[in-house]
Amino acid sequence: MADDTDDPLSAVGEGLAHESTWEAGQMEPQTVAEGVEVAATPEIIGFMEQTVYDGVVPKLPEGHRIVGVRIECDHLAPTPAGEAVAVAIEVEEVDAESGQITSSATVEDRGGVAAEGRMRHAVVNREAFAERVRGRLDATRNADAE
Repeated sequence: MADDTDDPLSAVGEGLAHESTWEAGQMEPQTVAEGVEVAATPEIIGFMEQTVYDGVVPKLPEGHRIVGVRIECDHLAPTPAGEAVAVAIEVEEVDAESGQITSSATVEDRGGVAAEGRMRHAVVNREAFAERVRGRLDATRNADAE
């Protein structure tokens, strides 16, 4: 784990790769015909997002995490529910000035590539981010009370 909080991305470099395996259809499979269920696009995106998180966050200083700010996903082929999918991500760009990374992802099942995507994440200090969320919650509660 990195400990340089001046540059929380100092231990995250372009080319950083991470892979994970998931079971398709865990979230809420989509029924396309009787007896035929597939993984929905939001679940595939979730697998990509979690794989980036699992690969990057352990490299960040204590008290930091990533949050998604942009995603592009091409869901190219259906993956039957219950089938294993392999997700491979690679960090393509590290922008220390903005505190953001861009990564690519490929999702494969037994039939080949099922999805491809690009994601952009910002590195945030957990406590500062939580304070920002609390402020938004307070504003919402105050608006609801009026």
